[in-house]
Amino acid sequence: MLATSTTSLLQNLSVSLFSKILLIEQANLQSVVETQNEQIQRTLLYALIPVVVGFSFIVFVIYRAKRESLFRQKEAEFKLSLAESELKMLRSQINPHFIFNCMNSIHHYMHSHDTAGAADYLIKFSQLIRHVLETSSQRMVSLADEVESLKNYMQLEQLRMNNAFEFNVEIHKEIDPEQIHIPPMLLQPFIENSIWHGVNHDGKTGKINVMLGIKDDRHVQCIIEDNGTKPVEKMSHDLSHVVKKTSLGIQLIHQRMETINQLYQSEAGFMLEDRLNEQKQILGKRTTVTLPFED
Repeated sequence: MLATSTTSLLQNLSVSLFSKILLIEQANLQSVVETQNEQIQRTLLYALIPVVVGFSFIVFVIYRAKRESLFRQKEAEFKLSLAESELKMLRSQINPHFIFNCMNSIHHYMHSHDTAGAADYLIKFSQLIRHVLETSSQRMVSLADEVESLKNYMQLEQLRMNNAFEFNVEIHKEIDPEQIHIPPMLLQPFIENSIWHGVNHDGKTGKINVMLGIKDDRHVQCIIEDNGTKPVEKMSHDLSHVVKKTSLGIQLIHQRMETINQLYQSEAGFMLEDRLNEQKQILGKRTTVTLPFED
């Protein structure tokens, strides 16, 4: 009886001890699992931090690039607007300079009492002024219109100077003057320079040749040659003796070309040089003008 009770007690103690050990093991296992879960979560968190930082950096770079692109676009638009305003201002300065020279010629006819010549001159002058007024607000004009205006101007100067010079305008066959468009009123001051400073007044007939051709796929080239070998003195009837006049023509053209280069990203420019023979004697002047064009 005693042995049976002892055996039963030992069994109960064993079961109780086993249960406690099992509970302890379960608790330890649960703790290990929780620890592992925490480690896994921590590892995932550490792994996600670089991803989040990298993604945030990419978003920041994209945002900054778009912001800088928008800023550059606005800056470019502002510069274009400013360049166009400067271009209009320069054109408005060139026109009075050009008109003054024509009025000077009309004054010559009045001075010499040649009413018929004055009437003929006024008709051509009105045609020329119409061209100036129509093109002063235009960004580009056809080469045909610009050449026609140059011919009109040279005819006016021929009348004023009693046919002291001859002129010829040659357009290369590769150019369609109706399709090519160039900035207006840029060639006239160089023609004026050849007439006023390049044509001799010593009895020798002056000659002016104007040659137009394609320089490259973005520019046309105009070469103006004359046979003048000495400066021309002002005549007594020249209005610049009595009217204050600054030599603006070439100076304004230089400024306008700089603005055009900014506006069109072009390489407009000009070069003045002497024409020499083999003996290094001056035969005349040559002006090479490069202008952007559009089809």
